[in-house]
Parts: sequence; structure tokens; C-alpha cells
Amino acid sequence: MNLRQLLQIAAMGVGSVVMVACGPSNDPHRLPAVHFKIQRVAAVPKTMKQMSDEVCVEKDYMSKRLKPRRRARYMKPRFITIHSTANPNGDASDHSRALKKGRMGSLNWHFTVDQYHAIQHIPLNETGRHADRGGPGDMYSIGIEMCEVRSHNPIITWNRSAKLTAILMKQYNIPLRNVVPHYYWTRKNCPAPLLTDGRPGYKWSWFISRVDYYRRCLATRPNANNARRTR
Repeated sequence: MNLRQLLQIAAMGVGSVVMVACGPSNDPHRLPAVHFKIQRVAAVPKTMKQMSDEVCVEKDYMSKRLKPRRRARYMKPRFITIHSTANPNGDASDHSRALKKGRMGSLNWHFTVDQYHAIQHIPLNETGRHADRGGPGDMYSIGIEMCEVRSHNPIITWNRSAKLTAILMKQYNIPLRNVVPHYYWTRKNCPAPLLTDGRPGYKWSWFISRVDYYRRCLATRPNANNARRTR
């Protein structure tokens, strides 16, 4: 992350990190020990529709005939797992096409996000294969892949992903502690751009602070004047 990007993050000003430790554990379900201090910036009230419009979700489902969907099971989401694509050349549409053509083998996930939109690949009540080879990360979590396109602004992609995460939290009553990096399930360095030395640290904490801010926006009731303006 370069200085310009750090300044962009600081300008958003909704949270600051107070602890970034995340040590190894024999318990695979231990939550990362990363915390942040919320700055008391007033949340701007948003309806689910308003925030969904900002995220710009497009559905482009994989065929049910493809291997990952044939192997899928019913899922009631309990976690949201954040990934990054590690592909500097592919945007959300590129990944959607690859999934639909079966080029990802046995892998699939629920959303791919870039700076312009978020594409949904499978229903949210269906397991993907993105976290831990059929383990609890796959069985109980919605997978979000964030693009790493060189020509895109990563801050916009991460912010859009944070909004999408907040929407899904509200939709499925998922607590903030259950928003986790891929690292949580397998100790993989993913999402690499938001980890520090391969572990959750100050960048991951910033992302979680954004998610929490948008969660508070959705929890704040818009006043009557705002409601009328959005009709």
C-alpha cells in the first residue's frame, strides 16, 4: 500500500486501529485478535435499497450443470469470508466469465467485486468452494472476492466490498465478529492486500471499521425528509 492510498484511507476517518496482534492458535475457529476503535463519526442513514444501489450488484449465475454447483449443498450463512483474486489483469466480469466457462475447476464463490460493480455468481443459500476445501468456511460462509486489477483504484473496490458485507450482515443477521479473512480458515495470505506480513493487522482493521460504519448506516433510521427525497 503506497502513501497516496494510505492518505485516502485516513481521509475516510471512521475508525482507527488500537491493536493489530494476531497470533497462531491450535483452534481453527478462533477469531483473529484484531480490534479497532470507532471514532464517533455520525452514521449517514441508508436504506438497504440505497446501499444496494451504491454497490451495484449484478446477478450472473453459473450453470447448475458445472461441477462446483453440482456438488453444492444448502447453506444458511453464518460467516462472510473476504478474499482477493491475486489477478492483476482480471476484473469482476472476467472472473464471472471464467466461472461460467468452468475454467476455475472445482472452485466457486458468491461475489466478485471491482471498482465498478459486484457480480453474484451463485445463490446465497448455496455453498461455494472458496475457503477450506469443503470445510466449515465453505459450508457456512458467503465468499466475496475483491479484484486486484492494476488499472483500478483498490480503495474503491475495498469500500464497495465493505458496503456489500454490511448489506449481507443485515440480511442474514451475521455479527461483525463473523466477518473474517480467508486467513481465518486456512492461514493463507488472503486477502493479501489487506493483510500485514501475511496476517490480519492495521489494514484489515481499517476494512472492518468500514464494514462497521456501513452497518451503522443501515441501522440508523432515515428521517422523513430523507425518505421523501429517495422516493
